[in-house]
Amino acid sequence: MIEFNFTFKGMDSSPSIAQYAEKKFSRLERYFYGPVHAHVILRREKFREIVEVILNGDGETIVVKEETDDIYSSIDFAYESLEKQVKKLKEKRQEHRPPRVLPQVVTERREGVIVQTTKVNPLTTQDAIRLFLNGKDKFFLFYNTDYEKICCFYREGEDIILLIPEMA
Repeated sequence: MIEFNFTFKGMDSSPSIAQYAEKKFSRLERYFYGPVHAHVILRREKFREIVEVILNGDGETIVVKEETDDIYSSIDFAYESLEKQVKKLKEKRQEHRPPRVLPQVVTERREGVIVQTTKVNPLTTQDAIRLFLNGKDKFFLFYNTDYEKICCFYREGEDIILLIPEMA
């Protein structure tokens, strides 16, 4: 989920412009593994409409600034520039290192059973297998964006098995 913060300079704050920008920039959420914060600055200077976006997520910061004579087209151009940079960043991340995802496990005991709660991260099958191979865990639970289901990798001897649940 992307957390938005809007700043209007030299113009009245407009819920419709903010809503349009939020809808547009929310599409970038699929490229990130953790929470994302977007600071959107909408500014009017003389006859120019300027949109500046500062996007923070997965330990990275991306800044884009676009200006045209229409605020909506500035938002569109800013989205296109951000999408290019985010895709490039994702490709770079896949080539060099796995994403920065730290599993958070909460353990408690109920009626003689140990119950562990963990956050499930949305990952592609490729990203999940890469993380699983780099780790030493016996199993790896994740939300598989390829199948749109919660899946699990586990080791059985030398084999790695991807468990994809089906409703009975």
